Amino acid sequence: MSVQVRRGPQPLPLTLVLRQRGTLIRQGAPGDGLWLVESGALRVSVVSSAGHELVLDVLGPGQGAGEVVGVPSPVTVRALRPCRLSPVGSRAAADLLTTRAHRAAALAEELAWLGVRTRIAHRLDDLADRFGRAVEGGRLILLPLTQDEVAALAGTTRESANRALRSMVADGEIRMAARGRYVVRTRLRSLDDAYPSDRRP
Repeated sequence: MSVQVRRGPQPLPLTLVLRQRGTLIRQGAPGDGLWLVESGALRVSVVSSAGHELVLDVLGPGQGAGEVVGVPSPVTVRALRPCRLSPVGSRAAADLLTTRAHRAAALAEELAWLGVRTRIAHRLDDLADRFGRAVEGGRLILLPLTQDEVAALAGTTRESANRALRSMVADGEIRMAARGRYVVRTRLRSLDDAYPSDRRP
């Protein structure tokens, strides 16, 4: 695990520093506790028995990561950029777990009922809100996203993600600032209303 643990001026709380591409916990490994993300970005993914990967979330400041001590982790959590985390006490743990469950339920609903284009739109909009900065014409997502990453975020194939991204660029909803860098030009969370035919029957 590419982590460093260091103490601040006071002996508690401990701070955990995770380097870019460092792993907080791997799928199937026992948890060592819950952590609060203070800075950085963490990629949460699960791989099926058939080898298919789904990115369940990208965690940022204020969100919880890790698992309760001894509980096998259903996911792998890896840093997309350097992260600083602090341990979560028992009182705050319940709130963080509840919030995580709600986000997971929302993702499951999107996977069940929305088409690929709208799912990608929702994920990009969420990332622009939490990891973006204002630029001319929209918000630049400050995380590099390959087409494989976008596909894993939306629970689809690379080919389907590529078609959806090309369509969104053509319609002016997003633009490429550089390779793997997207500028969200519109509030994409309204797209399921704008494109009712994209909702699955």
